[in-house]
Amino acid sequence: MWELIAMAAGIGFGLMGLAAYIKTNIEGRKQEKELQNKIKELMKGQIIDPRILIKREKDLINSASENIWILGINALGVFHESFEEIIRFIKNGGKVRVLLLNPESEAFKQREEKEEGIDVKKSGRLRVEYMTSVAFCKDIIRLSDKRDSLEFRAYNEEPKVALLVADPKRDTGMLHVNEYPSTELIRGYVGEHRFIPKQWPDIFQRWIEKYEVIWNRTKRVNL
Repeated sequence: MWELIAMAAGIGFGLMGLAAYIKTNIEGRKQEKELQNKIKELMKGQIIDPRILIKREKDLINSASENIWILGINALGVFHESFEEIIRFIKNGGKVRVLLLNPESEAFKQREEKEEGIDVKKSGRLRVEYMTSVAFCKDIIRLSDKRDSLEFRAYNEEPKVALLVADPKRDTGMLHVNEYPSTELIRGYVGEHRFIPKQWPDIFQRWIEKYEVIWNRTKRVNL
Protein backbone atom coordinates (compact mmCIF):
# COMPACT_ATOMS: atom_id res chain seq x y z
CA MET A 1 0.00 0.00 0.00
CA TRP A 2 2.69 2.50 1.04
CA GLU A 3 4.76 1.48 -1.95
CA LEU A 4 1.87 2.38 -4.27
CA ILE A 5 1.40 5.72 -2.50
CA ALA A 6 5.15 6.45 -2.79
CA MET A 7 5.12 5.46 -6.44
CA ALA A 8 2.12 7.70 -7.10
CA ALA A 9 3.79 10.56 -5.27
CA GLY A 10 6.96 10.02 -7.24
CA ILE A 11 5.07 10.06 -10.50
CA GLY A 12 3.23 13.20 -9.38
CA PHE A 13 6.44 15.03 -8.49
CA GLY A 14 7.96 13.85 -11.77
CA LEU A 15 5.05 15.22 -13.75
CA MET A 16 5.28 18.49 -11.83
CA GLY A 17 8.98 18.69 -12.64
CA LEU A 18 8.32 17.88 -16.27
CA ALA A 19 5.60 20.53 -16.41
CA ALA A 20 7.96 23.09 -14.85
CA TYR A 21 10.69 22.16 -17.33
CA ILE A 22 8.30 22.48 -20.26
CA LYS A 23 7.04 25.84 -18.95
CA THR A 24 10.59 27.13 -18.50
CA ASN A 25 11.58 25.86 -21.92
CA ILE A 26 8.58 27.49 -23.58
CA GLU A 27 9.27 30.80 -21.79
CA GLY A 28 12.93 30.57 -22.80
CA ARG A 29 11.98 30.02 -26.42
CA LYS A 30 9.50 32.89 -26.23
CA GLN A 31 12.17 35.22 -24.87
CA GLU A 32 14.62 34.06 -27.54
CA LYS A 33 12.00 34.65 -30.23
CA GLU A 34 11.27 38.12 -28.86
CA LEU A 35 15.01 38.89 -28.88
CA GLN A 36 15.37 37.68 -32.47
CA ASN A 37 12.38 39.81 -33.49
CA LYS A 38 13.97 42.86 -31.87
CA ILE A 39 17.19 42.19 -33.75
CA LYS A 40 15.29 41.78 -37.03
CA GLU A 41 13.47 45.07 -36.45
CA LEU A 42 16.76 46.76 -35.65
CA MET A 43 18.36 45.35 -38.78
CA LYS A 44 15.53 46.60 -41.00
CA GLY A 45 16.61 50.17 -40.45
CA GLN A 46 14.66 53.26 -39.52
CA ILE A 47 13.30 56.22 -41.42
CA ILE A 48 14.26 59.18 -39.27
CA ASP A 49 13.19 62.78 -39.69
CA PRO A 50 16.33 64.79 -40.66
CA ARG A 51 15.81 67.21 -37.79
CA ILE A 52 15.74 64.32 -35.32
CA LEU A 53 18.72 62.71 -37.04
CA ILE A 54 20.87 65.82 -36.55
CA LYS A 55 19.95 65.95 -32.85
CA ARG A 56 20.69 62.26 -32.36
CA GLU A 57 24.07 62.60 -34.07
CA LYS A 58 24.90 65.54 -31.81
CA ASP A 59 23.81 63.52 -28.77
CA LEU A 60 26.01 60.63 -29.92
CA ILE A 61 29.04 62.90 -30.27
CA ASN A 62 28.35 64.54 -26.91
CA SER A 63 28.10 61.12 -25.27
CA ALA A 64 31.66 60.19 -26.31
CA SER A 65 34.43 60.47 -23.74
CA GLU A 66 37.44 58.93 -25.52
CA ASN A 67 37.01 58.28 -29.25
CA ILE A 68 34.88 59.31 -32.22
CA TRP A 69 35.18 57.43 -35.52
CA ILE A 70 33.78 58.85 -38.76
CA LEU A 71 33.38 57.02 -42.08
CA GLY A 72 31.68 58.29 -45.21
CA ILE A 73 31.99 59.56 -48.75
CA ASN A 74 32.61 63.03 -47.34
CA ALA A 75 30.78 63.11 -43.95
CA LEU A 76 29.93 66.73 -44.70
CA GLY A 77 26.66 66.58 -42.78
CA VAL A 78 28.44 65.55 -39.57
CA PHE A 79 31.10 68.25 -39.87
CA HIS A 80 28.59 70.95 -40.77
CA GLU A 81 26.09 70.17 -38.02
CA SER A 82 28.44 69.08 -35.21
CA PHE A 83 31.52 71.23 -35.90
CA GLU A 84 31.57 72.90 -32.47
CA GLU A 85 30.79 69.65 -30.67
CA ILE A 86 33.79 67.91 -32.27
CA ILE A 87 36.10 70.81 -31.36
CA ARG A 88 34.88 70.71 -27.78
CA PHE A 89 35.32 66.94 -27.67
CA ILE A 90 38.97 67.21 -28.78
CA LYS A 91 39.66 70.08 -26.36
CA ASN A 92 38.42 67.79 -23.57
CA GLY A 93 40.98 65.14 -24.51
CA GLY A 94 39.09 63.11 -27.10
CA LYS A 95 40.56 61.50 -30.22
CA VAL A 96 38.92 61.53 -33.67
CA ARG A 97 39.40 59.24 -36.67
CA VAL A 98 38.13 60.36 -40.06
CA LEU A 99 37.83 58.05 -43.11
CA LEU A 100 36.66 59.65 -46.36
CA LEU A 101 36.55 58.41 -49.95
CA ASN A 102 39.74 59.22 -51.85
CA PRO A 103 38.84 61.66 -54.69
CA GLU A 104 41.62 60.17 -56.83
CA SER A 105 40.27 56.62 -56.59
CA GLU A 106 38.27 54.69 -59.16
CA ALA A 107 35.53 54.27 -56.56
CA PHE A 108 35.18 58.05 -56.29
CA LYS A 109 34.91 58.35 -60.08
CA GLN A 110 32.14 55.73 -60.09
CA ARG A 111 30.37 57.58 -57.30
CA GLU A 112 30.57 60.81 -59.30
CA GLU A 113 28.92 59.06 -62.24
CA LYS A 114 26.25 57.61 -59.95
CA GLU A 115 25.35 60.97 -58.39
CA GLU A 116 26.29 63.50 -61.08
CA GLY A 117 25.60 61.58 -64.29
CA ILE A 118 27.43 59.83 -67.13
CA ASP A 119 28.60 61.43 -70.38
CA VAL A 120 27.73 64.91 -69.17
CA LYS A 121 29.76 67.78 -67.83
CA LYS A 122 29.86 67.05 -64.12
CA SER A 123 29.19 69.74 -61.56
CA GLY A 124 32.12 68.67 -59.38
CA ARG A 125 29.83 68.71 -56.34
CA LEU A 126 31.30 65.56 -54.74
CA ARG A 127 34.85 66.88 -55.05
CA VAL A 128 33.84 70.21 -53.56
CA GLU A 129 32.11 68.40 -50.68
CA TYR A 130 35.27 66.37 -50.07
CA MET A 131 37.43 69.51 -50.09
CA THR A 132 34.98 71.21 -47.72
CA SER A 133 35.21 68.29 -45.29
CA VAL A 134 39.01 68.48 -45.43
CA ALA A 135 38.73 72.21 -44.65
CA PHE A 136 36.47 71.41 -41.70
CA CYS A 137 39.08 68.95 -40.38
CA LYS A 138 41.84 71.55 -40.75
CA ASP A 139 39.75 74.09 -38.85
CA ILE A 140 38.96 71.54 -36.12
CA ILE A 141 42.70 70.90 -35.67
CA ARG A 142 43.52 74.61 -35.69
CA LEU A 143 40.74 75.71 -33.37
CA SER A 144 41.26 72.88 -30.88
CA ASP A 145 45.04 73.39 -31.05
CA LYS A 146 45.57 69.62 -30.87
CA ARG A 147 46.99 68.41 -34.16
CA ASP A 148 47.57 64.83 -33.01
CA SER A 149 43.98 64.42 -31.82
CA LEU A 150 42.45 64.13 -35.31
CA GLU A 151 43.76 61.55 -37.78
CA PHE A 152 42.55 61.69 -41.37
CA ARG A 153 42.71 58.84 -43.91
CA ALA A 154 41.27 58.38 -47.42
CA TYR A 155 40.05 54.97 -48.58
CA ASN A 156 39.78 53.64 -52.14
CA GLU A 157 37.02 51.02 -52.15
CA GLU A 158 33.37 51.34 -53.12
CA PRO A 159 31.49 53.21 -50.37
CA LYS A 160 28.57 51.20 -49.03
CA VAL A 161 28.00 52.71 -45.60
CA ALA A 162 28.51 55.78 -43.45
CA LEU A 163 29.39 55.32 -39.78
CA LEU A 164 29.57 57.63 -36.78
CA VAL A 165 30.89 55.84 -33.69
CA ALA A 166 31.24 57.03 -30.10
CA ASP A 167 33.66 55.15 -27.84
CA PRO A 168 33.90 51.87 -29.79
CA LYS A 169 35.98 50.21 -27.06
CA ARG A 170 33.85 51.23 -24.07
CA ASP A 171 30.73 49.53 -22.68
CA THR A 172 28.86 52.79 -23.25
CA GLY A 173 29.68 52.76 -26.98
CA MET A 174 27.08 53.77 -29.55
CA LEU A 175 27.12 53.93 -33.34
CA HIS A 176 25.02 55.43 -36.10
CA VAL A 177 25.04 53.47 -39.36
CA ASN A 178 23.64 54.68 -42.67
CA GLU A 179 23.74 51.99 -45.34
CA TYR A 180 23.81 53.61 -48.77
CA PRO A 181 20.88 52.62 -51.00
CA SER A 182 21.56 50.82 -54.25
CA THR A 183 19.12 53.02 -56.18
CA GLU A 184 21.07 54.88 -58.83
CA LEU A 185 19.79 58.41 -58.28
CA ILE A 186 19.62 58.53 -54.49
CA ARG A 187 22.38 60.14 -52.46
CA GLY A 188 23.93 58.10 -49.65
CA TYR A 189 22.53 60.24 -46.87
CA VAL A 190 18.99 59.27 -47.86
CA GLY A 191 19.55 55.62 -46.87
CA GLU A 192 18.28 53.81 -43.79
CA HIS A 193 19.61 55.05 -40.46
CA ARG A 194 20.09 52.97 -37.33
CA PHE A 195 21.50 53.75 -33.90
CA ILE A 196 23.04 50.68 -32.30
CA PRO A 197 24.35 50.49 -28.70
CA LYS A 198 27.17 48.22 -27.61
CA GLN A 199 24.52 46.27 -25.68
CA TRP A 200 23.85 44.68 -29.08
CA PRO A 201 27.39 43.23 -29.21
CA ASP A 202 27.07 41.05 -32.31
CA ILE A 203 25.68 43.85 -34.48
CA PHE A 204 27.81 46.59 -32.91
CA GLN A 205 31.05 44.64 -33.23
CA ARG A 206 30.35 43.72 -36.85
CA TRP A 207 30.34 47.39 -37.86
CA ILE A 208 33.38 48.18 -35.72
CA GLU A 209 35.32 45.42 -37.44
CA LYS A 210 34.28 46.72 -40.86
CA TYR A 211 35.56 50.16 -39.94
CA GLU A 212 38.87 48.80 -38.66
CA VAL A 213 39.42 46.71 -41.80
CA ILE A 214 39.08 49.82 -43.99
CA TRP A 215 41.15 51.94 -41.59
CA ASN A 216 44.01 49.46 -41.54
CA ARG A 217 44.14 49.36 -45.35
CA THR A 218 44.75 53.09 -45.66
CA LYS A 219 47.52 55.52 -44.86
CA ARG A 220 47.41 58.78 -42.96
CA VAL A 221 46.82 61.97 -44.94
CA ASN A 222 48.67 65.03 -43.65
CA LEU A 223 46.37 68.02 -43.27
